[in-house]
Amino acid sequence: KPQTLPLTFFDLVFWDVPPVQRLFFYDNADLLGAPEFLLHELRLFEKSLAAALHHFYPLAGTLVCSIPEAGAPEVVFSDGDSVRLTVAVGGDDFQDLAGDHARDTARLRPLLPSLPRHGGGGGSRCRTQDVFAVQLTVFPHAGLCIGTTLHHAVADGSSYVHFMRTWAAIHRLGPGCGGKWAAVDAPPLLDRSVVRDENGLREVFLRDHRAHEAAGGKRLHGWDLGQRPGAAGLATFRFTEKLLRGLGRQVESETTARRCSPYALACGAVWAGIVHARGSNASFGFVTGCKPRATPPVPGNYFGNCLGLCRVGKEEEAKPSGGLTAATASAAIWLAIEGLAEQGRVFRDARGWVRLVREYASARAVTVAGSPKLGVYAATDLGAPWGRPRKVEIVSVERTGALALAESGRDGDGGIEVGLALPRGEMEAFRAFYHDLVSHSVVVLTAARRDVLEFGVVLDRGEDIFMPAPSSQR
Repeated sequence: KPQTLPLTFFDLVFWDVPPVQRLFFYDNADLLGAPEFLLHELRLFEKSLAAALHHFYPLAGTLVCSIPEAGAPEVVFSDGDSVRLTVAVGGDDFQDLAGDHARDTARLRPLLPSLPRHGGGGGSRCRTQDVFAVQLTVFPHAGLCIGTTLHHAVADGSSYVHFMRTWAAIHRLGPGCGGKWAAVDAPPLLDRSVVRDENGLREVFLRDHRAHEAAGGKRLHGWDLGQRPGAAGLATFRFTEKLLRGLGRQVESETTARRCSPYALACGAVWAGIVHARGSNASFGFVTGCKPRATPPVPGNYFGNCLGLCRVGKEEEAKPSGGLTAATASAAIWLAIEGLAEQGRVFRDARGWVRLVREYASARAVTVAGSPKLGVYAATDLGAPWGRPRKVEIVSVERTGALALAESGRDGDGGIEVGLALPRGEMEAFRAFYHDLVSHSVVVLTAARRDVLEFGVVLDRGEDIFMPAPSSQR
């Protein structure tokens, strides 16, 4: 008999958001080709993936394609369900695809699986769709790329990385490791009763979605660069600890903020750069982890969405495009983050979250995907012969207007890496802005006294996005 997992109000916020698509590039020059991979490696990937899905079984389920007229969407799953695993051979340049420079997003899309649709011809009028899919693309004499596609209404970044960390741990230890992987991570908590909805947000969000569909509203295409003429590129910009210290000094000298997290510094700089590249204003929004902010707190191993939407003050959005600097943008983001310390502040405007997502999409607002705190590079260490990925990309930012944040994947580099998808002209303008930022930060640091180099940068606190659960809950 099929089982169901209801979507909470946290899940419904992301109902219409495009699927989250990530790529993990693993170096392995000793990989001869597809036959060798199929003979020696594929079975290990299949077994470890199946073992991980045994604990995260909703990922093998399906969701309806549209909000039902009565009731609420549920993830439906039963014994024997599976996740589609595609194996392909890549003919592109692996080293180039895994680089930091701008790459045409059309070259990356073939590495990503689609979510199978069922009923209604499998198109836009489908009845149900899978919620998770995986693709392994083999690059002979170069390496392996793992691509995943996830329906955002099923899990947020923290829950997704929980799954990937479990899969990687089982793969490292071997599918026959039994429960040894549990020493790496706690099993997922699927109990929806831990999410309280005292204000009836679930019904509010369902009404908003139904009203939008009744009005003939389309999915969120406002952000999608694939719908616009011309090629879009995806590039990575690195904010090293040295650069972040320089940006912190700028915030200190140009604003009233006395400190700023690395997250706020990197996001503020990129936000200002995008405004500069577009030549017009852009709103900025981000998400914050609500597990420790809910009443009562949601356990850290809860599997699903548990994020709140936050927006930066409108006074920053109203500034002319030339008036928003990296320093003022970073200070504005930090002010919004500090405001979350107030009890219940994150939920104050929660009734408008679904409408805010649509508003941001239509206005091409700048948002954030991922977080350095997720530790995605360390989480996806597959062990020999693959090790940690050399590069992780969130390719779906092409469709969501988001900055893709992660901890730096380079050993000993520190800092934050930011993936960014922009049309070609905007990318060139942003790159020039970024290089000016780096040059200016070097000058600022050179002029600063040695004993105050780290003033203004909260290197050990962060912004509490995706805050880890207390050790007692792990």
